[in-house]
Amino acid sequence: MSSRNKTLRKSHTDVSGVKIDYSVNEGLQKLLETEANSAYRKPWHRLERGLRVNRLRIFCQDMKERRGLKENEYTNLFNLLIKALDKKGLNSKTEVIYDPLTERITEIKHLVMHQNAEGDVLFQLVEKRNAVTFRKRQSSPVQQAQQQEQPQSQ
Repeated sequence: MSSRNKTLRKSHTDVSGVKIDYSVNEGLQKLLETEANSAYRKPWHRLERGLRVNRLRIFCQDMKERRGLKENEYTNLFNLLIKALDKKGLNSKTEVIYDPLTERITEIKHLVMHQNAEGDVLFQLVEKRNAVTFRKRQSSPVQQAQQQEQPQSQ
């Protein structure tokens, strides 16, 4: 077998001839720890998807403890929120009230909780409807002249 196809691992040496092991580099370890600790301190719309999923899971756990939800209700709530996240329904900072200091979701705006006849809790995300507004048309000078003549002729 030729040495051409082999992958060689090069060991890094310092100028003094000392080998450097990056797995015990304290500066690098501190940098990684500070980045990991500050990852959830960003606003909601700046968090990566994986971090958002983690925060949604914690929100569902909190709801389970506060409301006394059953395991299947917890699962249904989590699946509903993940589907909404995938459909970009929970991406804006107005949809999800997130506190970066406590690193927790305090409220999801359009989340509604129902209880059916059997006593099971059902969750639903109510779609927001944009209000329809009408803008008054600007009339042309010809139409303005006609409107001014109409009251006089009556």
